[in-house]
Amino acid sequence: MVKKNIVIVGAGFGGVTAALRLARKVKAFRNEYKIILIDRHHHQLYTPALYEIAAILRRNISDIALKSAVLIPITDIIDGKPIEFLSDELTGINTASRNIILKNSGAFPYEYLILALGSETNYFDISGLKEYSLPLKTFDDATRLRNTIENYFIKNGSLKIAVGGGGSTGVELVAEFINFICLLQERLKKNHHACSVEFILLEASPEILPGFETWIIKKTKKRLAEMGVKIKTNTAVAAVTAKNIILKDGSNESYDILIWTGGVKGPAILAEWSLPLSNKGSLIINEYLKVSSDNEHIFAIGDNSAFTHPRTGKALVWNVPVAEAEGRLAAENISRIIRGKPLQKFSPMKKYPFILAVGKKYAIADLIYIRFSGITGWLAKLLVELRYLLFILPFKKAMRTWWLSVKIYSSND
Repeated sequence: MVKKNIVIVGAGFGGVTAALRLARKVKAFRNEYKIILIDRHHHQLYTPALYEIAAILRRNISDIALKSAVLIPITDIIDGKPIEFLSDELTGINTASRNIILKNSGAFPYEYLILALGSETNYFDISGLKEYSLPLKTFDDATRLRNTIENYFIKNGSLKIAVGGGGSTGVELVAEFINFICLLQERLKKNHHACSVEFILLEASPEILPGFETWIIKKTKKRLAEMGVKIKTNTAVAAVTAKNIILKDGSNESYDILIWTGGVKGPAILAEWSLPLSNKGSLIINEYLKVSSDNEHIFAIGDNSAFTHPRTGKALVWNVPVAEAEGRLAAENISRIIRGKPLQKFSPMKKYPFILAVGKKYAIADLIYIRFSGITGWLAKLLVELRYLLFILPFKKAMRTWWLSVKIYSSND
C-alpha cells in the first residue's frame, strides 16, 4: 500500500509542535499515512534567544558554541519518532493535484498539508531602509549585527545605535546591547567611567510595546530610562540614508548603526499562489485553521497565517505560544478527519503569558495569574526555555542544550 503524506512545511515552533503531536495522534494509522517535515535548514532556530546571541562578545564564546545553544538539529527532535525529514525549499503549490513543488525534489504529493513558513522582515517600502539597516531574523543576522557593532566601536571608540521598532524585539535588543557595549569598552580599556554609546528607540505608535498593558509599558519605560535609552514615540520613518533617519514630521535622526525590528509580514512567496491573503501578506485561515473552505486539505499556522480573534475582532498576534497552540490544533484536526470525527474550532486565549527581558538578568513576566519582574522574571524565562526543550528533545539532550544556553546568555551579565 502506498502511504499518504501528511506534510508540514516549516520547522519552527508551530511546525515542530504539529509534527510531534501528529506522531502521537496517528499511531493507529501508521500503515496508511507518513508524516513528512520539510525545511530548507537542518535545524530549528530558537528565535527568542537571537537578541542574546547578537550581544555576546566574540572573545567570550565561539560561534560554534553559539550555534549549539540556538540551532537545534531536527534529527535530534525526530529521533525515534514516526516522522521523516526532508531538507528542501517550497516553491509552489498545486491544490488541484494536491502537490507541493520543492526546489530540489520537484512535485511532492500530500493528503494533508500544514504551512508553517514563518514570516520575513517588513520594510514597508521605506526608501533606503533595507539597504542601510540590519535585521534580526536569523542566526547569521545576529552574528553579523554583533560583528558590525564590535568592529565599529573598536575603530571609533564611540557609537550611536538606533533601533527602529519599539515592540518586544526592539526593547529586548536595545536593553541587552547596553551591557554588551559597556563590556566591550571595558575589554578595550577605554573610558571605564561611562559607556561611550548612545541608544535611541524609535516607535511609530503613541507608545512602545503596542498592544501590551499599561503597567508593562510604564515599567519598561522606567527601566529603559534608567539604562540611558532615549525613546521617541509617534515617530514614523519616511526614508533612510547612510547616516540619517528622515522622519515623517520632517526632522532627522543621525545614527552609526541602524537595527530594524519594526515589522514582519508573510513570506513573499505566498502572493504567488491563489490563496486568500491578509493585508500583511499572510494566509487567512478559518476557525479550524484551514486556509479556506475550498482547500479542505490545507492548514496554516504560526506567523504565515492570519486568524481573527472571535472575541476582539482583531488579528491574533504572532508569537510562540500562539504558534504552538495552532500547531496542536492543526494536528488534532487532521487526526479527527482521518478518524471521521468533527473538527475542533480554534479558541484562542484572551491573552497569552509572556516574559519580556529588559537587560542584565531582569525580565517582566505576566503569567496570567501572577506578575513579577527582576531576576525572578529572568529565571522564569530560563524555565520556559527548558520546558520547550524537554518537549522536543530527549531529557539528557534537553538538559545539556539548556545548561549550555544558560552559561552563554549569562556571559555578558
